[in-house]
Amino acid sequence: MSAPEFPSNERARQTALDQLRILDTHPEVRFDRLTRMAARLLDVPIALISLIDRDRQWFKSCVGLDVSETPRSISFCGHAIFGRQPLVVEDAREDERFRDNPLVTSDPNIRFYAGTPLHSADGHALGTLCVIDRKPRKLNEEDLQCLRDIADCVEEQISARELAIHYREQELEHKNESLVMLKQLADLAPGSLYQFRRYPDGRMSFPFSSKGIERTLGVTQRQARDDAAALFKMIHPDDLHAVKASIDESASQLSTWSIQFRLRGQERRWRWIEGRSTPQKLSDGSIIWHGYLEDIDDKKKALLGLQESELQLRRLFELAPTGILLSDYRTSAIIDVNAAMLKSTGYSKDEFLKLDYRKLLDPDHVSRRTEALDQLRQTGYFGPVEQNVIDREGVMFPVIIHSMLIRDPSGRKLLWVLMEDISERKKIERMKNQFVSTVSHELRTPLTSITGAIGLLAAGAAGALPSKAQDMMTIAKRNAQQLATLINDLLDMEKLVEGKLDINLERQPLQPLLEQAVATNQSYGAQRKIIINSAPDILETEVFVDGQRLLQALNNLISNAIKFSPDNGRVHLSTRHELSEGKPTVIIGVEDSGQGVPAAFRDQIFQRFAQADSSDTRSQGGTGLGLAITRELTTAMGGEVGFESLPGQGATFWIRLPVSGDDKP
Repeated sequence: MSAPEFPSNERARQTALDQLRILDTHPEVRFDRLTRMAARLLDVPIALISLIDRDRQWFKSCVGLDVSETPRSISFCGHAIFGRQPLVVEDAREDERFRDNPLVTSDPNIRFYAGTPLHSADGHALGTLCVIDRKPRKLNEEDLQCLRDIADCVEEQISARELAIHYREQELEHKNESLVMLKQLADLAPGSLYQFRRYPDGRMSFPFSSKGIERTLGVTQRQARDDAAALFKMIHPDDLHAVKASIDESASQLSTWSIQFRLRGQERRWRWIEGRSTPQKLSDGSIIWHGYLEDIDDKKKALLGLQESELQLRRLFELAPTGILLSDYRTSAIIDVNAAMLKSTGYSKDEFLKLDYRKLLDPDHVSRRTEALDQLRQTGYFGPVEQNVIDREGVMFPVIIHSMLIRDPSGRKLLWVLMEDISERKKIERMKNQFVSTVSHELRTPLTSITGAIGLLAAGAAGALPSKAQDMMTIAKRNAQQLATLINDLLDMEKLVEGKLDINLERQPLQPLLEQAVATNQSYGAQRKIIINSAPDILETEVFVDGQRLLQALNNLISNAIKFSPDNGRVHLSTRHELSEGKPTVIIGVEDSGQGVPAAFRDQIFQRFAQADSSDTRSQGGTGLGLAITRELTTAMGGEVGFESLPGQGATFWIRLPVSGDDKP
């Protein structure tokens, strides 16, 4: 074995170490944290901050060893303080300096050692940060750099400690002034600063307490100093045992005392108090706690109320009939899920929490997920949108999804997702559509015959009819035509929903289509003495549409405007050009002079069979399908439809179409 030599500047080195006044001091969290970090990052059982004293190496912080020092003569660190680079011993049994070292041949059976020197601010070697293993091993360059980095942190903490001692000594020079100032501050604190002492014979007192103790506990400073035991009689019976037990534990472990309890003072009502203190054992065996008491009654009651609210929300979450899940926005890992979601997907909760939220969704709907992420980033919300979800058996079922982006207290992004299972609704819609389709087809043939026969009779094919019979034939003809219109609308709607309606797009001028739509509705307007004002000429504008389908949409809007305008009113057509997402479009507006769209009806106005006032609408021949068909037709031609309305001031329904250029839109 080779004992470490003494550096040439040993006297100056030892002086620098002594001036730090760090030898034989109590453990400190800041140093223990760094040794734990070194042991964890380098995956070793032992990590030390070793300071080389005259004849020993003393451990300021130690992980994995039960001793606080070893002789300098057998220390590895005594060798490591020479130079600036780490000393690495991969296998002490193979190193002549250490193979017969007692630390190698017996406990702790060192095989691997790596230590990097620690230096004072003026460059003197103080000791090392070292890591030790009981089996041979190697360190790569990354590991060595990690060891150096932690050693730098240790040096910074030593310097910080030295600086703190320096400042503490300066403060002690002004002890009296500081004590007065601290007492003033303590008296101004909202709670109470105190010292609580428990003697070996069981006596208790408050050697010091600030004036706040009168507000917090309802006793004077003198009463607290003379008889602390009386205060325990003021503690709520349900809390008294916990308070005493926490004091006993803090005393035996010398651990921080922290508890919340109820206390009743002179005002004769229970108030919540929070106490925190640090114990210190005195030479006579007494324990003295230095701490702070605070009245937290308002905060505690607010917290209890919040906890109750959270409990109620949790119950709602679990009992909600709609599926709800919470996921990590970045990873899509599922954090929580309610019973309704588990029921609809067939998973157990443990199975569901192991899923990736994205794996639940139909892979053919990737574009919808991209759209959802864009909208979430912009607004924090997404939906409602229809999507298919895959259950435990791999079967897809339709849902309506709503999503909301939130952040937890740590700032992590989370995603609330509501999924409403609409399988039953879809089934009912299919049954309804099938019923409507069947009825429409079955009615069309006999209705055509009836309409033709009524038309012939009304035209006198069977001879002149009496005046009363002629009036009845006219009514029958009008009603038959309305029924035919309804059936045609139903069939068109069926084809649009199923994607079977032929749309033949071609470039054509818009002006003739507008003129034809106005001409088609002139006679209907004349019946009500309503004037239709044509739109200004836009002779140069061409659109890429199915002409007949655009006419159908325009006729729906114009006839609706006539229907809901008063007699002798006006219907006004307008056109204007506008950029939409950087692309040229033309907007065709149809303005009526009616009462406007009721606010309660606006969200459903483009739905099938939607009517604001059924009795009024039916008296004017409405089917409730015109606007729904208009929207579907316009969308199929690459456009969009909407409206603006103010109560009592009419409504303007509009169609936006892309303007045709040299190429198809």
